Amino acid sequence: MIQTGAKGSIINISSQMGHVGLPKRTVYCLTKHAIEGFTKALALEAAPFGIRVNTVAPTFVVTPMTEGYFADPEFAEFVHSRIPLGRCATPEDVADAVVFLASDAAASITGTSLRVDGGWTAQ
Repeated sequence: MIQTGAKGSIINISSQMGHVGLPKRTVYCLTKHAIEGFTKALALEAAPFGIRVNTVAPTFVVTPMTEGYFADPEFAEFVHSRIPLGRCATPEDVADAVVFLASDAAASITGTSLRVDGGWTAQ
């Protein structure tokens, strides 16, 4: 983008776990914290070129991949008890956040993380 002079938006996908910790998710949390730090540093480097850099950090998202986890009633109860809005995110929730950050409506937003987590990290 810099070489061609293109202005725009880079959107990394992180997780709410880039902002909190969770037992049995140490390596996952480590990688998501790294993405959050990378996003902030790159945002500072890219800003002079008109390039915005942000992350979208969803909570657990209901997908075929996560169905197995939620088949465990104890796990499902734990997750839902941590989300004040009372529901997991959907793929559409995450996509809407990405579309927003890519749009001109987010023209002054860079170096931050849009948490699509139903309030998990607000606690």
